[in-house]
Amino acid sequence: RKEEKKEKALILTNFLYSSCDVLTGKCKAVVVKSGVNTYVGRIFELITKARQDKEGGEKSPLKDKLETLGKKLGFASLAISIVVFVVGVSTDPCRGCDPDSDQPAWLQMLLVSVSLTVAAVPESLPVCVTLTLALGMSHMAKKKALVRRLLSVETLGSADVICTDKTGTLTAGVMTAITFISGFQTYKITGSGHELEGFMVPEKVDTNDVEACAKAHEVEKKSGQVDMVWASYAMCCNAKYYFEDTESKKGIEKKIVFEGDPTEQALIVAANKLGIKKENFNEEFPRFHENPFNSSRKMMSVIVKRGETDRKWYQNKPYVAIVKGASEQVLRKCSHLVDGKGAVVPMTQEHMAKLQEGIDNFASRSLRVLAVAYKAYDQEPDKKPDSIEKELTLIGYSGLIDPVRPGVKNAIATATGAGIRTVMITGDYAKTAKAIALSIDIIRPGMNDSKTVIECDSIVRPKSKRILEIADLIENKQGSEELKTELKALEEQMDNITANALVFSRAKPEDKLIIVKSFQRQNHVCAMTGDGVNDGPALQRADIGVAMGNGTEVAKGASDMVLTDNNYVNIVEAVEEGRIIYNNITKFVFYLLSTNVAEVFTILFASIIGLPSPLLPTQILWLNLTTDGFPAVALAMEKGEPNIMREGPRTRQEPVIEKVMLTGVFIQTFFLTATCLITYIVGLIWNNGSWDGLSESDSDKRAKGFEVAQTMTIYHIVFAELLRAYGSRSMRESIFTIGVFSNKYMQYSVGASVAATLFIGMTPLVQNVFKMRYLDGREWGLVLGLALIPITVDEITKVFYRYLDFGKRPLVNTLPPESDPAREPLSEVAIHV
Repeated sequence: RKEEKKEKALILTNFLYSSCDVLTGKCKAVVVKSGVNTYVGRIFELITKARQDKEGGEKSPLKDKLETLGKKLGFASLAISIVVFVVGVSTDPCRGCDPDSDQPAWLQMLLVSVSLTVAAVPESLPVCVTLTLALGMSHMAKKKALVRRLLSVETLGSADVICTDKTGTLTAGVMTAITFISGFQTYKITGSGHELEGFMVPEKVDTNDVEACAKAHEVEKKSGQVDMVWASYAMCCNAKYYFEDTESKKGIEKKIVFEGDPTEQALIVAANKLGIKKENFNEEFPRFHENPFNSSRKMMSVIVKRGETDRKWYQNKPYVAIVKGASEQVLRKCSHLVDGKGAVVPMTQEHMAKLQEGIDNFASRSLRVLAVAYKAYDQEPDKKPDSIEKELTLIGYSGLIDPVRPGVKNAIATATGAGIRTVMITGDYAKTAKAIALSIDIIRPGMNDSKTVIECDSIVRPKSKRILEIADLIENKQGSEELKTELKALEEQMDNITANALVFSRAKPEDKLIIVKSFQRQNHVCAMTGDGVNDGPALQRADIGVAMGNGTEVAKGASDMVLTDNNYVNIVEAVEEGRIIYNNITKFVFYLLSTNVAEVFTILFASIIGLPSPLLPTQILWLNLTTDGFPAVALAMEKGEPNIMREGPRTRQEPVIEKVMLTGVFIQTFFLTATCLITYIVGLIWNNGSWDGLSESDSDKRAKGFEVAQTMTIYHIVFAELLRAYGSRSMRESIFTIGVFSNKYMQYSVGASVAATLFIGMTPLVQNVFKMRYLDGREWGLVLGLALIPITVDEITKVFYRYLDFGKRPLVNTLPPESDPAREPLSEVAIHV
C-alpha cells in the first residue's frame, strides 16, 4: 500500500509519459512501466472498453428504430399474406382467384400471397436509408465535417447536449494582442489574428478613423516608450514566422507560417506592427541564456547582453534579464516600474493598486494578461531563476484574447432554439470561462454561478477519480456491495452537477469521460469534442465523438466525426443535417407504408368480398419497383424544412412511426384502398356488366374485362401513389408552401415511373407479359380523377394538423431549471435570436 501511494504521488509530479514529446528541460529517467501498464496504455484500455460498451450496448437511435420497424413490418406482412391465402382457398368458388385461369386456385392464391409479402415489405428502405446517410456525409464534408461512421450522421440529429472545448472550437485558436498598458497609459492595438499590419494608439483614439490612428501611431513610435515594451516582449519569445511559396489559382503566392507557442506568436505579431522584429535585436541585444517557462513560476526569463546599439534602454547597463509571465506573478516580483516619461521609479502601494485595477479590468474582459519586466546588471548575473526573477522593473503588461469565431454566437443561439444545450469545457479559470460564456450567450447574466459554472479541480475531479477507481475494482470482480453503493451515490452526485452545468472550468481531458457518462445516464444524446490522446476515451464513449482536424490520430480514430477547421458552427450545421436526414427517412417510410399497406388491403378486401385479385403477381412486383423505389429515392434528396431547427430534439424512445405519421398512414391507406377498389369494381361493371365481373358469359370477353379492370387499377395506383409522393415531402406543410417543383429529383423519378408504366401498358409485346389493355377516354378519366382524391385529402389533413398543432414537437428550454433566472420560454428566446 505504501509503495502504491508513493508511486501515485510520483506519477502526479515527476513522471514522463510514453508517447509524449519532450518540449523543454533535461533529466535522467528510469523506466518503471511499459506496454499497457503505461499511462497511454491505460488510455488505450479505456478507449477499447468504451468502444465495446458503445457497440455492445448502445445503438444509434435510427438503427434501433429501423430494426424495430422492420420486425413489425415483417410479422404484419406475413400475417396478412396468410389471411389472404386462407380466405382465398377456403371459399368456394375461390375468392381472389381468376375463374378462367388454368392454374389451380391454391397456386393462384399462393402466388398472390407471396407477392403481397414482397410488396408489403419496403425493400427500397435500406437503399434509401443508406443513400440518405451517404448524401448527408457528402453535404457535411463540404462544410468541413468528415463523418467516419455512416449512422453517426443521423445520430447527430438526435443530439440534445454538445460538450465543446473552448480554444479553437468556440474561439479562433489564434491569440491576438489587443491592448497594453505602459506608464499607466492604456493603448489599443488594431488588427486581428496573424495580421502583421496594424496600429498602436492611445485608448482615446477612435480606431475606426484610419487617418487619426496612423498619426497617433507615428507619434507613439517616435516617443520610444512603446518600442521598449514590444522589443522586450519580442526578445523574450521563441516563436517565429516565415513566408513560403504556395500554389493557388492566382499562381505562386506567399503564405505566412508560424511556429512556436500561440501566445508568443501573438506577441511577435504585435511587435511587428511597430516594425520590431526579434531577429533584428540579435546584434543589439544578443541572448545568451534562457530560463524556460514552467507552471510553478508562471514566467520565463532570458538574459541578453548589450551589443552594438544606440538605444538607452534598461538604464544603459551591459547585462539585462528580461522576464515575461502571468501578470500577478510578475507584479509580485517588481520593486520598480517605468513611468509615463520613461523614468524608473520605485513601486508604491498606490502604483500597485492602480496596476492591479488595470489587470482586473483586462481579466473581466476575458483577456489573458501578460506582464514584461527587466532587471539590469553591471556584470554578468547569476543565471538561476531565483536570482534574476526578483526586484524587477515593470515595463508594462498586455491583454491578449483568443477571439470568438465568427458565427459562433449565432450558432449557439440556433442550438438553443433547437433544444440543444451547449456546455463549454475549458482549462481556463472560472472567472475567465464565465466571461467568455457570457459573451457568446452560453450563460446569461443573473444565473447561479455555483450551479452553472463548475470548477473541475475542486468539484468534479475528486469524484471522477473515485468513480474510476471503484469501476475498475468492480470490473475486476473486486467490488463489494458497499463499493457499489458508494459508486451509485457518487454517480448521482455527478448527475446533479451536470444537470445544471453549462461551463466546466479548470477541466482536464480525463474529466470529459465522467461528464459524458453522466449526461448519458440522464438519457441525453451527447456530442463531445476533443483533440488530444487523453480525449480518446470520452470521444469513443460519447454518442457522437467529434475530433479536431489538427488533433492527434488517437482522437481521430476514437471519434465519429472530424472537423477539418475545428469550428463549433459546423457541429450545429451537422446537427441540422442529421435532423434533415432523419426527417427524410421518416418521409419515405411514411410514403412506403401508406402505399404498400394500401396495396395489401386492396387485395385483402377484394378477396373478402369475393372479387378476383385486382392485381396479378407480376403487376404487384412492378408496382413495388416503380412506385416504391424511384419516389423514395427522390424523398431522400429533400432539403430541410424551414422550422427544422426550431423544434426540440427527438428522444431515444420516440418511434419512427409517431402519431402524425400513424394518423397519416391510416387516413391515406383508407382512401387509397377505397379508390383502388372503386376503380376496379367500376371497371368490372363497365366491361363485364356486374360488380364482381362474373355476369359476362363469354369467357374471352370476361377475361378481357378482368384485364381492363386490372389495368385501370394498376394505372390508378401508379398515379395516386406518385401524387402521394409529392404530398409526402412534408407531413405538416402544404405542397404549395414548400414548392411543387422545388425538388428536381422528384420530377425525374415521377417522370421515369410514369414513362415506364405507360411503356409496359402500351407496348404490345410487353403489354401481354403484364396482361394489360388499352383504356378509352372514360376509363382514363376515372383513373386520373380518383387518383387526385388521396393527395387532396392529405392537403386537407395538413390544414388540421397546423391549426390544431397536432403532433408538433414542442420547443424545449435547454437552460437548466435552477440556472435560468428569467424562466423565459424558449419560443420567445428563439424569436429574440
